[in-house]
Amino acid sequence: MVLVCVTDQESCGRLIDAGKKLADITENQLKVICVRPRRTEFWFGSDEVEYLFNYSKKLGAEMIIIFHDYAVEAVVEYLHNNDVQYVIVGMPPDLGQSIFISGLEEKFPQLPVITLGETGQMQLVPAYDEKLQ
Repeated sequence: MVLVCVTDQESCGRLIDAGKKLADITENQLKVICVRPRRTEFWFGSDEVEYLFNYSKKLGAEMIIIFHDYAVEAVVEYLHNNDVQYVIVGMPPDLGQSIFISGLEEKFPQLPVITLGETGQMQLVPAYDEKLQ
């Protein structure tokens, strides 16, 4: 499975596009995950989340919304319970300072985490790339 991690921004559609391409190439299922703070449990979505939900559906992907106060903990739990081969995330300003990516790498050191920049460039997270050499 290819798991795409999105926030509540319409621009995350580009992440879903990249996930779809990777899922098609690797013949994997595509799923999209969005972690929302617990305080929003009774407020199921926003226009942006609804857009991403519909966009995921259009591309044949299931979108999962999890209510949790710590995104990395929620995604790590999901990864523990599902067979995920690739994770796609947005590229943070500084890879070395991403608590989310560091948390994924710590719990799943062999799982390829791919970042996608604003202009569409895909990059294997450097820490993972170094482990392969």
